Amino acid sequence: MILGYTMDEEDEVTIKDVAEAIKKAHKYHGEIVYDTSKADGQYKKTASNKKLRSLLKDFQFTDFETAVNDTVKWFKENRVNART
Repeated sequence: MILGYTMDEEDEVTIKDVAEAIKKAHKYHGEIVYDTSKADGQYKKTASNKKLRSLLKDFQFTDFETAVNDTVKWFKENRVNART
């Protein structure tokens, strides 16, 4: 089972934000090394939640930090079965 989270499209996060949040959730104190020799790739990948908002008017989005923390917690608890 993978936990499903939906962030508001207005809450943009960078790859660095994601990496740092995962690092924090794992309580990892090492350095993250970014390979800046490669192309930056796509600058921005957007998605619309307009349809979701129209169908579920009272939908509560999960804040980014909570989503990452809960996902890391789930992964740690299910690590053995998560990769099979």
